[in-house]
Amino acid sequence: MPASTVIVQHKDGSPGRQKRVVLGFSSGMTKDCFTDNHGRVVVEHSSTGRCTVYVDGRDCGSMQAPGTFAATLR
Repeated sequence: MPASTVIVQHKDGSPGRQKRVVLGFSSGMTKDCFTDNHGRVVVEHSSTGRCTVYVDGRDCGSMQAPGTFAATLR
């Protein structure tokens, strides 16, 4: 199964701990996954291609999946 890594941080550079991450594909959404103490999470998904990255319900941009995405929280 393909997997993508999402790294979440705050504006000050501190890790986004325990943030809910979901990838949205045209075929549907992934299950909720939560970042670790380093702000990192690996999200497994059955679809590939362009997707939207949501952190705690907010659209943080799009990525090519599988891949890696860095999200900075506002």
